[in-house]
Amino acid sequence: MTLAEAIEVLQAETVVPAPEGDRELAAGFASDLMSDVLAFARQDTLLLTGLATDQTIRTAAVRHLAAVVVVADKEVSSDMLEAAREEDIPLCRTAMSKFAACGRLWEKGLSAVENGKPRDA
Repeated sequence: MTLAEAIEVLQAETVVPAPEGDRELAAGFASDLMSDVLAFARQDTLLLTGLATDQTIRTAAVRHLAAVVVVADKEVSSDMLEAAREEDIPLCRTAMSKFAACGRLWEKGLSAVENGKPRDA
C-alpha cells in the first residue's frame, strides 16, 4: 500500500505532505507510547497515534518512519507541525479512532508490525 492509498482509506487530511511525493509503506504500527515506537517500529512504517506532540515527530524521524497519522480528530499542535516540516515527516490527521483506522488499513492489506517485524495482512 502506498501513503496516498492509506490517506484515502483513512479519509485523512494531509497537514504536511510527503516531500518526495508518494511512497510505499512497509507496514503499519499504532501506539501512543513512543518507547514502543522506538523499540518495534521499522523504517517506512506508517505510525497511527493519538499523541499529537512534536515528540511523536522526533521519534518518527529517528526510526525513519514513512508518515504519522494523528487519529480521533485531534488537533495538531504548532510544535508538531513545525517539527514535521523540519524533519520532512509527512503528517496527516483523521477523524477515525485508532482502532477503526487500524482495522481499515488491515482490511485493505497493509501489514502490521509485530515483535519488530512486518506481519502480512
